[in-house]
Amino acid sequence: MRRLLDALLATGASPDKIERFLNAEPRPGSGTIRDQMAAAMSNQLLGALGQRPTQSGADAKRLRERGAWRAYDQRPSE
Repeated sequence: MRRLLDALLATGASPDKIERFLNAEPRPGSGTIRDQMAAAMSNQLLGALGQRPTQSGADAKRLRERGAWRAYDQRPSE
């Protein structure tokens, strides 16, 4: 992820433009570019651990919107 961000900055694009790119959602409901990257990294980790990778950009988007990573001791709202 760090190398990708460094490569994007090396293009001369402003940080604001890079953020807009990462927050763009190419297909409605599929998650942002950032969500899709998070899902791909999660799937690589799951695969390395011998698990079946199943996370999609939409799954990452749903988790991000719920804020599930902030309140581990509480049940997420539906």
